[in-house]
Amino acid sequence: MLQLELGDVFTWEQYPYHIEGEPKRRWFVYLGEYKENPDPFEGNVMIIAPTTTTQIHYYEPRESRARNPHVRFTPEDGFGFAAESVLDLSNEHIVVAKSVFRSNEASINVQGKVSHARLRLIYEKIRASTGYSPKSKAQIYENLKHAGISGLQPPARRAGRK
Repeated sequence: MLQLELGDVFTWEQYPYHIEGEPKRRWFVYLGEYKENPDPFEGNVMIIAPTTTTQIHYYEPRESRARNPHVRFTPEDGFGFAAESVLDLSNEHIVVAKSVFRSNEASINVQGKVSHARLRLIYEKIRASTGYSPKSKAQIYENLKHAGISGLQPPARRAGRK
């Protein structure tokens, strides 16, 4: 059984949730899990793993995604990426049920691991992003804390909550 650790960089061959074109290998950064519903008998445990893109030209100054919160990676960083990549953190669009993830384990391979410093940067971009729900931000914060990454600023609470 595949055991991912926070910050693992992994590939998923023939990723089943592609948006356009044929299914292909996708690269992800594992940010932990969360349970959709606090009831232990209901809801899915979800995998939080934003995907990367090698279409880095979209993130150059004055290009369409330049203002999206993102983090760049290169093979020289030593995190396991085979090509220059961008982790776009503008939306939490990659959240997969753990049961689906487990049923596809044979096509998932760990390639490397992101440093704690880079995980901090990813969290700060997510924390500032308007595309992540408060619940997801809080869970990622807790996941990082439990992994020993301290000194992070907690996500802002929703207005009206105490």
